[in-house]
Amino acid sequence: MSIPQLKLAIDDGSTNVKVSWIEQGTLRTIISPNSFRKEWKSAALLKGQKVFNYLIGSTKYTYDATSDKALSTTHVQYQYDDLNLLAVHHALLQTGLAPSPVSIVVTLPITEYYNPDDCQRNEAKIAAKRHNLMREISLNKGELFEIVEVEVMPESLPAALSCLLGSDCNEFTKSLVIDCGGTTLDMGIIVGRFDDVSAVYGNNEIGVCMVTDVARKALAAADSDASYLVANELIKRRQDMNFVRSVVNDESQIPRILDKIETRIQELGDQIAYEAKKFAKHPNRVFLVGGGAPLIEQAIRQAYPSLGDKVVLVNNAQSALAREICLYHADDAALQTAEPVLLEVGDE
Repeated sequence: MSIPQLKLAIDDGSTNVKVSWIEQGTLRTIISPNSFRKEWKSAALLKGQKVFNYLIGSTKYTYDATSDKALSTTHVQYQYDDLNLLAVHHALLQTGLAPSPVSIVVTLPITEYYNPDDCQRNEAKIAAKRHNLMREISLNKGELFEIVEVEVMPESLPAALSCLLGSDCNEFTKSLVIDCGGTTLDMGIIVGRFDDVSAVYGNNEIGVCMVTDVARKALAAADSDASYLVANELIKRRQDMNFVRSVVNDESQIPRILDKIETRIQELGDQIAYEAKKFAKHPNRVFLVGGGAPLIEQAIRQAYPSLGDKVVLVNNAQSALAREICLYHADDAALQTAEPVLLEVGDE
């Protein structure tokens, strides 16, 4: 008798990979940052510390949270290359589950999932994403999960499913979902409680990477070259001066660095608000999802002032898509939901 394979939902974004699964009635989620460079690390100095050295074909990669030589994932081609394959397998290892054959549901940005001319599925790109994740990869001195099945879904819209089902929407309600990710901006208009999707929009030139790039350049000017992961941590923890001082060598530059980050966050919010108003001038409610959602919340509230509390920052917005996809595809119901576990820079 065949043993049923574990199915995991994976929102494999360019900055972080979010993985959700149901374990003994509990919906669990981990958020695994992306930071890989070529060549391998030497063995860990500390007992119990893991080193993740991977091999794809003849190319060696390693997970390195702080290296300024970390490879860029902030481009759409990431969805189909070695770094995506690395990110998914590395995230699976962070779940704490024993490596085994698994079935996974992954995502593509709306601009990649749908053809721009007719809004139909882009079967070639969906197949390319599926093929990429079925490729051979090995872990030096370790065992990986065996991915035996890959299903691909579009990003953003499913992230608001639970909010919509729990709301007082009727069949005439138009809800705008805004997903601000690391590399892409995805938006869609949902009618009722997911009765229909009336329009979708994607822009692969707007994302949190706009802020990340500014942060990295400002750090470099302060003699503090940093990986994309460290730059993103700085953006997220910019109010924590102990952390800020720990990553900036020239502390006299801290006010300038923080000012540049805040200015770029404002510009990101203004740009997304402009795109949102062009796409949906008068929605009945707005849901904000994705890792960049907290950064743009204020700008979106100002863009839709009459909506008030109908502009909703979805709970744990960064991992909402993975959770909702998991619940949608699960064979068993989740009796409770655990808080997402975010792997910080130092956790590796």
